[in-house]
Amino acid sequence: MKLLLSMMTAAALTIGTHAEKFTIDTGHAEIGFSVKHMMVSNTKGKFNTFEGTVDFDMESKTLKGMEGSIVAASIDTNNEKRDAHLKNSDFFDVEKYPAITFISTEVKKTGDSSYEVKGVLNILGKDHTVVLPVTVAGPIEDPYGKTRLGLESEIELNRRDLGLISSPAAVIADEVTVSIEMEATL
Repeated sequence: MKLLLSMMTAAALTIGTHAEKFTIDTGHAEIGFSVKHMMVSNTKGKFNTFEGTVDFDMESKTLKGMEGSIVAASIDTNNEKRDAHLKNSDFFDVEKYPAITFISTEVKKTGDSSYEVKGVLNILGKDHTVVLPVTVAGPIEDPYGKTRLGLESEIELNRRDLGLISSPAAVIADEVTVSIEMEATL
């Protein structure tokens, strides 16, 4: 009886959980942001170095999870002086906290190709729960024999909630729009 119960439990845990692990194709991906400066214009930037994976069930064509890591020092706003300031202890403190990470904890399907991906965003050494709205395109087979997914997400985060508290809101707005566009390959 115990063996049967153990086998049933194992089967229940594995049903619907098989997913292929796709790798982010960083040559076809961007993690960008936009924030209001002096309440009159948007300053945009991106992170140039990152990696991650996407768990996708090929049978059901369903997103199952995602995780990624950004090299904080790769921040790029097209202004060296501003980038140096963003890297210091006033903002990202990249020497002390070299990585920004995200690990999904729950995925909820909200439409044919749309999801809410709840997860833990670690920034400045602290964990924050966030929910990313994610749209998935594909999968498709590319001309080179790889299976490809496209993923897009845009979320507004409050920088103060994340510990990025330097500068008053009149200089740098509290709301930061983060956009993610990527391809992932199998």
